[in-house]
Amino acid sequence: MNRSTEQRDAEVLKTLNILDDMPSLRPHHLFRAHLLQHIETLPYSGREARAISSGFNPRLAFMAVLLVINIASAGVLFMPHNPEPAGNLVSEVSEPSIDDYASPALSYYDLPVTEQAQSNE
Repeated sequence: MNRSTEQRDAEVLKTLNILDDMPSLRPHHLFRAHLLQHIETLPYSGREARAISSGFNPRLAFMAVLLVINIASAGVLFMPHNPEPAGNLVSEVSEPSIDDYASPALSYYDLPVTEQAQSNE
């Protein structure tokens, strides 16, 4: 293990010495301007280019969808309720189940009112 660490250290020193011996480069003062000009001339490709060119912003669209959902849920929450249709629906649904428990096998579940009063005492 020490040998590999020593080899690595030797390679690092060798690389640093090479970098120290290299002549320093001076950047051209118009490099950034030429680079930006070159980037502007390149054609956009892919999904990002279509989103940028068409003005479509996915974050804005997602935020708009969430806003619509929030407004719709608030409207449903604060909408005045009419309980009568729901009551009719419950009674219509519960009527067939009453017939299911009317058989003689399950008749002990349905005690008459007088027997219920006696069993509670």
